[in-house]
Amino acid sequence: MPWTLQKYIFREMGKTFLLTAAALTGILGLGGGVLEMIKLGEVTPGQLFRMMGLVLPVAAALTLPIAALFSAAATYGRLSADNEFVACRSSGINLHVLFFPTVVLSLASAVVTFAFINFLIPGMVRNLNEFIGADVGAFIQQKLNRPRGITLGGRYRIYADDSAVDFAQSDRVVLSRVAFVEVDGEEWVRYGTARQISLRFDRDEVRLRASGSMSGLSFYDRRAGRFADLAEQNIPPNELPTLLPPQIKFLTLGELFNYWADPSRWHQVADAFARLRTSIGKRMVYDELLADWNNDKQIALSDVAGRYTVRAEKAARIPRDGGVELTDVTVDEERQGRRRTYTAKRATIDLSQGDTFEQSGLQIELFEVHMRDGTTSVPRVKEMLGPMTLSPQWLQRVANLSENDLLREDASGVQVELSPQRSRALGLTDPLSERRDRARDVLGAVVRKIIATIHERTAYSISVFGLVILGAALGIVFRGSHVLMAFGISFVPSLIVIITIVTGRQLASNANTHVVGLLLIWAGIAVVAALDWWTLARVLRR
Repeated sequence: MPWTLQKYIFREMGKTFLLTAAALTGILGLGGGVLEMIKLGEVTPGQLFRMMGLVLPVAAALTLPIAALFSAAATYGRLSADNEFVACRSSGINLHVLFFPTVVLSLASAVVTFAFINFLIPGMVRNLNEFIGADVGAFIQQKLNRPRGITLGGRYRIYADDSAVDFAQSDRVVLSRVAFVEVDGEEWVRYGTARQISLRFDRDEVRLRASGSMSGLSFYDRRAGRFADLAEQNIPPNELPTLLPPQIKFLTLGELFNYWADPSRWHQVADAFARLRTSIGKRMVYDELLADWNNDKQIALSDVAGRYTVRAEKAARIPRDGGVELTDVTVDEERQGRRRTYTAKRATIDLSQGDTFEQSGLQIELFEVHMRDGTTSVPRVKEMLGPMTLSPQWLQRVANLSENDLLREDASGVQVELSPQRSRALGLTDPLSERRDRARDVLGAVVRKIIATIHERTAYSISVFGLVILGAALGIVFRGSHVLMAFGISFVPSLIVIITIVTGRQLASNANTHVVGLLLIWAGIAVVAALDWWTLARVLRR
C-alpha cells in the first residue's frame, strides 16, 4: 500500500513539476533572449536559435527549485484537502512514509541546482559572452558609429570612415582614412591623422585585447609644441570592454577554489599589483637617477637609439611621484649620428608612455630651451626628448619583486618621501603607500567575495532540499489545494531564505561584516531546518 501511494504521489508531483518548470523556463528564457537581441541589434534566425539554446539552460537552472517547491506544495495540499491523509492514517499508514517522493525530488533538485549554479550557468554565461563578442567586425562597426570612436585602453581614440574598414582576417582589422587622439589621463598629448591602422585582436578567458600599428602619421605634439610626421608607431596591447566583464559570480566552483588559493591571478588583483609594481619601479628609477646626479652632478641616459648626458646645478624629487626636477640644465644628445646641445632653465625627467613599468620609457622635458645644432641656435619654449627604453637591470629588478615584497613597506628598497609620522602631522600620504593600501584592499575584497560566493551557492543548493520538504508539509497543514494557496506556501519561505542569503553575501563581501554575513547566509538554512523539524515532528502528529 505505501509503495502504491508513493507512486501516485510521484506521478502527480511529476506532472506539476514538469509543467511549472517548462512554463517558468520559457518565460525567463524568452525574456533573456529578448534582452540579448536588444543588445545585439539585428540578429539572424540562426543566431536567435543559438542564443536561445544558451539562455534556456540558464533559465532552467533558476526555475527548477521553484518548480519543485510549487509542485510539492500543490500536490500534498490537494491530497490534504481531499482528506487522503486522513484515510491513510485511518488505515494505519505512517504519514512520514509518504514523504519519500518529496525527499527524492528535493534531493535531486538540490543536486541539480548545485551543479547548475556552480558549473552550467558560469559556462553558459561565458559562452554567451563569447558568442555576442565573437564578431570583431560587428564590434568595430558598432564603435565607429559612436561619437567617441574606438577607445583603446584609455590612451587612444580612433576615428575612421566605416566604409574604409577591411576585415582581412577574423582577428585582424585594417582601418583607412583615420584620425586619432593620444591621451594621457584627461590631457590630449597628440592628435592627427594616419594613412592606415592595423589592429590585431587577442581573446582569452578574461578579456579582449587589441594591439597593432599606425603608419603614415601626421600629428601635432602638444607637449613638444610642434607638428611632426612619423612613418610608423606601434600600439601596445590594450584591453577592450566586453559585453559581460569578468566577474567572480561567473566563475565555476573549481575556478573559485583556484583563485581563492592564488587570488593574485584574478584580473582586478593583477591590475592592482601591476600598478603598484609600476609605482615602485618609477620610485626606484627616480631614486637611482638622483643618486647618479649626487655623484658628479650629471645623469647619463642611453638606449639603442641614442645617448643623453644631463648636467644640472640642482636636482630634487617632484612631490608625489612626479619624477626628478633639474635646474640650470645642459643636455648633450648623441642620436643617429647627430650631436645636439640643449640648455634650459628647468627640466624634468619622468617615466611615461606606458601602462606598465615594462612599457614605460624615460623622457626629458625641457623648459625655456636653446637648442644648438652645430652653429645653429634655436630658442624654444619647451622641448621633449625621448622616450628612452629602460635598462634591463631596472626591468629585472622590478620583475623579481614578488607580491609579498610589493606589499611590504621596505621591500622595494626605495626612499619614502615622508615618514608616516610626518605624513599624519601634515595630513598627507605617500602615493606609494596609497597604492599599497589600495592593492591590499583589492586583494582582501576579492578573497572575501570568493568566500562569500562559495557559501552563497552552497547554502542556496542546500536550501532547496529543506524548502521542498517544508512546502509539502505546509501544504498538508494549510490544505493548499488552490493554486494561489500553493504559491503563497512556496513563495514566503523561499523569499525569506533568498533575502538572508543575498543580504549575507553582501555583508560577507565587506571587511567589517564578513563573519556576520557568513552567519546570516546560513541563518536562513537553520530557520528552514527548524521549521522542517517542527512541522514534521509536531504538527503532522496532530
